Amino acid sequence: MNELIALLLPLMLFSISATATPGPNNVMLTLLGSEFGLKSALGFIAGIRMGIVLLFALMSMGVAGLVELFPHSLQVLKCIGAVYLFWLAIKLIKTTSQLDAKLPVNPLGFVHGMAVQFINPKSILMVLSCISAFSLPNHLYWYSVLQACAVFSVVGLLTNIGWTLFGVAVSRLLATPVAKHRFNCFLAACTFITIGLIFV
Repeated sequence: MNELIALLLPLMLFSISATATPGPNNVMLTLLGSEFGLKSALGFIAGIRMGIVLLFALMSMGVAGLVELFPHSLQVLKCIGAVYLFWLAIKLIKTTSQLDAKLPVNPLGFVHGMAVQFINPKSILMVLSCISAFSLPNHLYWYSVLQACAVFSVVGLLTNIGWTLFGVAVSRLLATPVAKHRFNCFLAACTFITIGLIFV
């Protein structure tokens, strides 16, 4: 069990670095926070966390080995994710504000948050990296995977809430539709940058 304890600090640092940096989830949470507030984003956040747990389950049961065996499958996932991100960026540019776009009260919920993780290249690569780096061999394997999933999930939940609250804080500065549109264009630019980083 000492081996598991020794992994905790580096695992926490990895989780902070992986989940706090900009990516599709955090861009969407910032948008949801700025447009609808924290409460309306909670379903999407819960979906993200459930999607990540399911990715941990799948990857730890051998999907990671299949990805290594068929490396082109990861490239296909990256391309699908890039297309989704491009669509998302265009939607951000076209959306000016909640009132102008006549968006529903809660456009993105639990199911959307969960499903997106399976085409989100960042989420897939984060989980693959986490399992590869922080799983132990033999009888400690499942204990270490559960530990990695738990720590990653708790840290991810906190950073997801943080990005949403950032969006809430920014919304107070966005008093006009023009200001909101500029902010959405900024988020779209971050999304385009993310697309480029996927293939680096």
